[in-house]
Amino acid sequence: MQTWLEGPGFLSPYGTMGADMSYVLAIAFTVLFMIGWRYAKQRRGQSHHAVTLWAMLAMIAYFVAYYVNRGLGALAFEGEEGFGGPPELYDTVFSPLLTFHILVVTLGMVMAVYMIVLGFRTSVRRGAERALVGGILRGSGWRFAGWVLLASTVIPLILFGVRILFSTPTLGKFIGWLSSGLLVGIGVLIVEWLGRALFPDGERRHRAIGVFTMVLYLVALLTSTMTYVMLYVLWKPTIG
Repeated sequence: MQTWLEGPGFLSPYGTMGADMSYVLAIAFTVLFMIGWRYAKQRRGQSHHAVTLWAMLAMIAYFVAYYVNRGLGALAFEGEEGFGGPPELYDTVFSPLLTFHILVVTLGMVMAVYMIVLGFRTSVRRGAERALVGGILRGSGWRFAGWVLLASTVIPLILFGVRILFSTPTLGKFIGWLSSGLLVGIGVLIVEWLGRALFPDGERRHRAIGVFTMVLYLVALLTSTMTYVMLYVLWKPTIG
């Protein structure tokens, strides 16, 4: 898999298969999110729920798979040598842009997990349609935190257990999986606490945070496009 991901791509002269697949999927996920957002504006709750839920699950699954095979695949983690453009452009434009992109994508993963949970907590199925329900969400914040931390510990351990069936287990890999899960869990809790403070009403919270998440994904696609062009279209990478 690693060899295939590092092979020649199909979108640009210097792209790799991993980079090209990542960019194509970034476009596909964003398009699906925009379709789901349009369904929400049209009050087509079940269509919105189905499209957005499965798009987010697919995005998370791909992110985990790419993390396993490429260690996130970001050339930024490999140093300045990966950027084929002028050194001064790396310091002033590329490095800050890629750092911002990584932060946006990381936050996007957290928001995907949170919006999946929030979607089920704030909606009900009424016949063939699904609708948001207003009012304060049931359950205490501490109970929610307990379930989130439990899930963010158990799920990474299960994924680590599956992963070591195909590779040699190491302490570093174990810490990496566990810390990644806990960071996502802590991020979900931060968003939940902010949501409770700003939008106590569940329906209003879902709509407000949903709009923020959709805008965030548009920003992620924009920064992904800019970094892709700078890495694989304008100049040839010096590694890979």
